[in-house]
Amino acid sequence: MAAVIIPSSLQQKVKNCITAIKKKMRIPINIPLHWYRHCRKHETRKFITGEIAKLEGVTVIYVISDKKTVPIDHISFYNLVAALTIERILKHAEKVNSKVNVWFGHVRGFNHTTTIDYFQKRNWRNIKINLLLDMPKWIPSENNSGLQLADQYAGILGAAMLMDEYSNFEPSYLENVKHQIRKSESNKISGYGIKAISVDNDPLSFKWWPNGWL
Repeated sequence: MAAVIIPSSLQQKVKNCITAIKKKMRIPINIPLHWYRHCRKHETRKFITGEIAKLEGVTVIYVISDKKTVPIDHISFYNLVAALTIERILKHAEKVNSKVNVWFGHVRGFNHTTTIDYFQKRNWRNIKINLLLDMPKWIPSENNSGLQLADQYAGILGAAMLMDEYSNFEPSYLENVKHQIRKSESNKISGYGIKAISVDNDPLSFKWWPNGWL
């Protein structure tokens, strides 16, 4: 799951960025921009990554899992990943002394009221849940540039994580947006901007982890 935190002052810039990308790629404005639908070529991915990397002030957060660790109960697993994503959003909100709205992309065929129930019953421990301006909402991406932007960041990480037909990974897109990924005060990304649900909980153990990253 990829989240992009956009200050209200940057919302128009994000909308303009997505609109400009669509115009360049000749995608109708009412069609949502999808990484795996519209960005199959390296040249296209390089172009999009370069454009969104120019957005100053956005913060990107990833919560990931190896598919082999996903339990049979996909609903519970989705709810957990969504909650871990919100936790990191709220930790960032606390750091910048701000409240937030959270919007998720609607998952077709999924009853998202079960996730709201999970959020309401969850023990958020030391997370300041009151920084949420409202309960999270699930909306279609067609008319939301922020969700379309988050889809691009998800694709960028996917290109780094998932082997191609020749057993290669492509971390160059991820390298290009490294400055936007959430970090600790000591510039640590693992556990902060990239939270992995795995045995050791450390992305550094994965083959796709870029060389030289903390």
